[in-house]
Amino acid sequence: MSHFRHFCTLLLLLTVLIPASAAAADAPSGTIVIGVVPEINLVRQMERYAPLAAYLENKTGLEIEVKPLANYGNLYEEMRDGRIDAGFFGSLLYGIARARIGIEPLARTVQPNGKSTYTALLFVSRDAGIKKPADMKGKTIALVDPATAAGYLAQRAYFALHGIDMEKELTIYWAGSHEAAVRAVLNHTADIGGAKNTVVARIRKENRSFDTLVDILNESPKKGLPDTTFAVRKGLEQATRETLLKTLLAMNSDPEGKNVLAKFGALRFIATSDADFKPLYDWCRHLRIDLASYNYKKARQ
Repeated sequence: MSHFRHFCTLLLLLTVLIPASAAAADAPSGTIVIGVVPEINLVRQMERYAPLAAYLENKTGLEIEVKPLANYGNLYEEMRDGRIDAGFFGSLLYGIARARIGIEPLARTVQPNGKSTYTALLFVSRDAGIKKPADMKGKTIALVDPATAAGYLAQRAYFALHGIDMEKELTIYWAGSHEAAVRAVLNHTADIGGAKNTVVARIRKENRSFDTLVDILNESPKKGLPDTTFAVRKGLEQATRETLLKTLLAMNSDPEGKNVLAKFGALRFIATSDADFKPLYDWCRHLRIDLASYNYKKARQ
């Protein structure tokens, strides 16, 4: 009988402990490190992302750490090497990371104007004497980084459409951020520039002389690319992914969340899937770019 009672006791413990351990496995836990790229200067970036990280930490119970990165390619590399769990991706960098390490998009921002997409602008200094694409040959163009869609890929596609090899027939000045690319044209470091429309719009609003100094020649793609997208590494536990997504999607229904979104420069987050990046994939097909092997490193200046 003693053996039977011992067996019953073990069976009872297993009955209690197995559901408990299963529940624990379903609960989010640990530290989530989020990588941030230099779209604008570091101070402004942290002013945007620090309140969001604090909000997510408070609402999810996870420890959230924001990790600012020196360049766009670092975001992919840090995730590839297991040093970050999530990041806010531009479209091209998302495509690179998706093709190579299978990252999962969760949500993207909706801008104050109600749009959840962005476009790429090509603009020129009015002093550069540029009237048509052929006039740009031999000029200096300020671009962001080879790992950006709005600050490199779109401009490359534009010149290809007009029979110009941007890499060979123009001099590229790598500005490092969208903001810096715009300012390079304003201060005559470059004749031509390429950057994200939302960043250009902000600088245009701050600088009343912008329209007297700069002409915008092209905007693409027509349907836009998914705005800043929050994506997580492959293999991040399901409970954590679901908790992060649920919290982001509910922010605009919470007064505290609305304040954080305002600081972030967004109205809300919306769910996002890989299918939303079709305009990016179309560009890549047109330019014969294989994202799995694409060289996103910029040449030394």
